[in-house]
Formats: sequence, structure tokens, C-alpha cells
Amino acid sequence: MIVNNLNKTTWVMGPVETGDLTGALPEFGRWRDVQRIFGLKRGTLYRLARERKIKSITLREPGHKFGCRLFYLPSVRAFLHQKLTEQTGGEAEA
Repeated sequence: MIVNNLNKTTWVMGPVETGDLTGALPEFGRWRDVQRIFGLKRGTLYRLARERKIKSITLREPGHKFGCRLFYLPSVRAFLHQKLTEQTGGEAEA
């Protein structure tokens, strides 16, 4: 809302409110997130990433031994849809 007072424009805004993210899925997730969402175990995820069937990245600071592996959730979803199509002979429902 804009309020004009003698050649002076003042902006008045309400408080910031959070949006509803109930149905939203994150773009990246740790292995536990992928397991919770898709039911795939850690070993399976690491094998699929190693075989480049799904995408993942490692966040590690230079010089550090350990980091954080994140899996790209759209690639996991695409892999599962591909398997569904293969196993049902191309008759997968949306």
C-alpha cells in the first residue's frame, strides 16, 4: 500500500508470512531423505550414483577428509519412472 503525504511517498507493508510448502519436495537430499521419500537404501543409492544412473554431489571443503553427499531427487524420480516403464512394457500410468 502506498501512502502519499505532501510530496513524500511512504511504503507501508504488512508482516512477512511463510508460504505453504506442504506438497513441495526439495531438489536435493541426503540418503536418509531419499530413503524416507522413495524407500531406497543407502547402499543402493551409492551404487546407483557410482553407476551414474542417478545424480549426486559431494559438499566438501578443500583439505577436509569428510563432506556431505547430496542426491538430486529429480534424477532418482526419473530413474524409478524409467524402471516402471521398463517393467510394465511402456504402459506406466501418470
